[in-house]
Amino acid sequence: MHCGRDHPGLRQLAGGLFLLAATGLLELAGAAEPIIGVAVDRPQVAEGEVITLTVTLEGFSRRASDPQIAVPEGFDVYDAGRSTNISWVNGKFSSSTTHAFQLHAHRAGTYTLPPITVEDKGRGYRSAPVELVVTKAATAPPADSAPHEDVRPGREGRGTGLFARLVADKTEVYLDEQITLRFRLYQRADVQLAEISGFTPPTVEGFWREDLGPQRNFNDRIGGELYQVREIAWALFPTAAGERVIDPGRVVCHVSRHTRGRRGVLDGFFSRGMFDYQQVPLTTEAVSITVKPLPEENRPDGFTGSVGAYDIEAHFDAPEGRQGEPLALMVTVRGAGHIQTIGEPDWPLWDGLRVYDSGEATSVNKQGDRVAGEKTFTQVLIPTRSGRITLDPIDFTFFDPRTERYRTVSTGPLQLEVLAAAPATGGTGTSEIVALGDDILYIQTGLLPDLRRERGGAPPWGYLVHLIPVGLVVAAAWMRSRKVALERDPVRARRAIAWKHARRRLEHVDGTAPAARVAADLGEVLEEYLSDWLDLEARGLRRSQLRSALAGVGISEDLRGKVLALREWTEEVRFGAGSPREAGHQIDACRALIEALECELRASPLGAGW
Repeated sequence: MHCGRDHPGLRQLAGGLFLLAATGLLELAGAAEPIIGVAVDRPQVAEGEVITLTVTLEGFSRRASDPQIAVPEGFDVYDAGRSTNISWVNGKFSSSTTHAFQLHAHRAGTYTLPPITVEDKGRGYRSAPVELVVTKAATAPPADSAPHEDVRPGREGRGTGLFARLVADKTEVYLDEQITLRFRLYQRADVQLAEISGFTPPTVEGFWREDLGPQRNFNDRIGGELYQVREIAWALFPTAAGERVIDPGRVVCHVSRHTRGRRGVLDGFFSRGMFDYQQVPLTTEAVSITVKPLPEENRPDGFTGSVGAYDIEAHFDAPEGRQGEPLALMVTVRGAGHIQTIGEPDWPLWDGLRVYDSGEATSVNKQGDRVAGEKTFTQVLIPTRSGRITLDPIDFTFFDPRTERYRTVSTGPLQLEVLAAAPATGGTGTSEIVALGDDILYIQTGLLPDLRRERGGAPPWGYLVHLIPVGLVVAAAWMRSRKVALERDPVRARRAIAWKHARRRLEHVDGTAPAARVAADLGEVLEEYLSDWLDLEARGLRRSQLRSALAGVGISEDLRGKVLALREWTEEVRFGAGSPREAGHQIDACRALIEALECELRASPLGAGW
């Protein structure tokens, strides 16, 4: 990558020094053994039902292969997506990747799913095997081989063999209160669904959206008939008051024209042809949401806009402090709600302390259908006197939509024991001096006056050699300060390595693979790169939101258009609407696009000081 302000010599010197400093870090990082976690939502199903298999990879590098699954006969396996979780705990990164798969059971029996394998850095890793049981399906009532008259296009239906619904758990909420939105596809037991394509999630203008994990599968009875249900859920947080409309979701299903019941003698010859399936586009109804503003009555002065149900706690990083020396106070707000928008607590004024803000860290946990987690605020305290210092309570005020009231939680008073400042060192503690003798050889001045000064010697520039150790010390100090800065700022750390990770992933994109696979890989590379730099989840952003985010950090109009064009192409090819003929050429286009983005982002305020 060549940006206008690069200095190759300096980059090579810094790279060499960084390689030396990083050797020890890589040895420490490699101490943790990677782990493959395997889980199923249920170990026993009936024929025709689905098992959700999740494979969690912890401690693997970005070069690790995808999980390799040897599915026993009697099952069909489909990829249901993946998600990545990154956390920053005690100055260290930790990440895990969860792959979801759908196992469609179509033959009764007892099966053993062999160990799942993953390759990373030349080594192979294996999981434990999983036992699965498939029972006989209930006998369906006889039916003829006529096409399904009730499997038809249209909006969500009642009593049809295949339909979709968009369900919100609430239609009237307060500003920033969570709504759980579910897209559900219902398939009656006698409907043969060959493929699902062209899924378009509902658009959610005016809401912050959080994915609630991979697809879920369960059974439901409607009107006495058994339906298999596929569900995708999101948590929505309204960002503005007023009447809001969640647009319909859409999906295209490929359905067999025949039932699973009784079949004719000749059906076996013609039932698997390309004309035996019909496309059924399904569209849900839109959902209207009323978003109420937060009440002005009884609003406390310390309220900063947080909505949910929270608690607060505080602790010091050391049991006691010392006068003039820093220690850290960590205040954690924990609970359920929109964790990213939690505001700061109400900090009191403390006597006997100098206080410096040291930033915040957020951790989000999705428990079922609820978004929960915690945000930790760190304050650096330097005591200006010794003795016991009592810190006034730290309050945090939020609006609880369940009770429709403002609430304030408090840490209670905090006690800090401060030791006296450490005594200065450098003296022996005594003023008595004892003479032991003369040990100084005095300079002789009576030298011969006709001695000549010696000429020659080392050239003047030879003294520059002595500056090399000084330069190495300065470079090492700079690398150390940069390392500490990156450890304290995980967002900046991700930005620093975003281009390197994107380039490595592009090297592994197979241009000869099917176009949909190439488009999916390129889309993931671009979205992951943008997420690292913009510090947000780029995958869930709409076109207008992504354009605004790029404009907000100073990306040029031409480059914004190229980003949106590439993203639109990847989505069209993945869902079958775009042309796959140019898939191979898009790899170089994606590499050039990310390189241009890197240059502009490093020159923007986000890259200041690099």
